[in-house]
Amino acid sequence: MSAPYIQCTFVYPAGSPVVNVYFTPLLPPVGKQPLDCLAAQRHDSITSSGIKQSVLERIDDVMTLTFSMVPQSDLAAWKAFMEYALAGLPFAYLPNAADPTTWADYTLDSTGWTPKFIAPGYFSFELQCRMLVGSPLVSG
Repeated sequence: MSAPYIQCTFVYPAGSPVVNVYFTPLLPPVGKQPLDCLAAQRHDSITSSGIKQSVLERIDDVMTLTFSMVPQSDLAAWKAFMEYALAGLPFAYLPNAADPTTWADYTLDSTGWTPKFIAPGYFSFELQCRMLVGSPLVSG
């Protein structure tokens, strides 16, 4: 008996009138860290005498989602999502589709989307996502 895997969901507005699209990929991302990584928006300067000064703007939560086996049948839904997300627009990411009480808003740092051939009918890609500034993780 195999354990079921945890599915994620992306939620984004689309259409006219605007309705939310709930996109759950057929296969989940792999190797996801339990917490987001951190990236500092910082400006460093070093004087000629070697003294370093840092000015911190903010520290962002960032995550990398690796989808290593995306079936070709899923690519049309991925393309619709990527057309929205590549414009820099915010989307909600639910790490567990079965738990709608835990989610956060993100934007896509990636500026391109090129699924790579893995095997007949399967592709892979990574997404670099940044938590929307001011959007805390919502956890029920």
